Amino acid sequence: MKKLIAIAMILVMLLGISALAQAEGKILYLSNLNSGAQYEFYVAYMNMMAKELGYTVEIVYGDSFNDPAGNLKNVKNAYTSDVVGLISCMDGGLINIMEEYPDMWVVGFFSDYDNVFNPGGTSEGILQKDHFLGLMGDNYISGVALGEAYAQEVIDRGYKRVSTCIFPVYAYPKHTVADKAFRDYIEKYNETAAEKIELVGDATVLNFSPLETNYFFEDGHDTLDCIVGFCAGTTFVYPTVVEAKAMGICKDDMQLITGGFDNDPDLMADCGDDKNIVRLTTAAFESIIWPMAMMDAAVSGNMYKDYPGVERLDSGIMVINSTAKFEAVINNSPMGATNDEDRLGKAQASWDDMKNYFTSVNPDASYKDLTAFCQSFTVEGYMK
Repeated sequence: MKKLIAIAMILVMLLGISALAQAEGKILYLSNLNSGAQYEFYVAYMNMMAKELGYTVEIVYGDSFNDPAGNLKNVKNAYTSDVVGLISCMDGGLINIMEEYPDMWVVGFFSDYDNVFNPGGTSEGILQKDHFLGLMGDNYISGVALGEAYAQEVIDRGYKRVSTCIFPVYAYPKHTVADKAFRDYIEKYNETAAEKIELVGDATVLNFSPLETNYFFEDGHDTLDCIVGFCAGTTFVYPTVVEAKAMGICKDDMQLITGGFDNDPDLMADCGDDKNIVRLTTAAFESIIWPMAMMDAAVSGNMYKDYPGVERLDSGIMVINSTAKFEAVINNSPMGATNDEDRLGKAQASWDDMKNYFTSVNPDASYKDLTAFCQSFTVEGYMK
């Protein structure tokens, strides 16, 4: 009898293990990227985590203008009965998506979610939905923090004539906030500076189109020391800077401070202390562990015991602002790799490093510890 009970217990355990290994449903990833090293790493990293946890991941491309109707349509086209959650990098129309699929868990990543968290935002009602889990954003959530960080970089590098570029306020209100904080910080510095920094003109608004070369024919732009691009400057400002230098219509040593990441070899060869791009600020690549862990906690029914409710959080922040740091990212991080295996091997956290932050693996996992872990990744981690 004891042997039968023992065998029965072993069978139960094996069945339990088998059940854990089976797919627990599909997670949709509404992406604001559709190519590039960062996109490829996120897809590979999510698929690795999903495989370990028993989920599948399907990529859904967000509307390029974050249009509510476009995002809803794309999610509808991908939705099937086995979908359990959505990791969304887009907030346009998110309230409509959640109302269409009220039982689907939703967590945000790699975006500011101003339409959700700002009073009067078009998706503000999400904060009252019990299936919304919060957001880990794209580096600094605060526009003030971003603006002040860029201003200090300008001061540290000794630039004296600087201009700024932003995206439209309707799409990226943080850029307008950051630009004001940048200007306020420089103005405060100028109060006691022996040599003041001149801010040349108001911020140039790029309506999702590249900076035009005639920008450098505008008053004072031909003698700029630096352009600060709160927009995606690697795409929308950098090519024009290269063209303007080739045409001889700006200073040969003018430089660019901006955000985002692009591992195009020609662009990366032009990043460093004496190159065209001297600073890139981007979300830590491994921060995507956070939305996967939150999704798993909700879907598995093992929510963190110390979960405080919905929060909007900074991601880990990569500040790449020296030749050595650029070289470390290209040579040692997933961004310099050429295939999924290399990308995963160069990440700062393997499955063994992260698994105990997932409640379906470790029921005693802490939300506070998970968040601290995901915010701890920096460029210095690739320099060891």
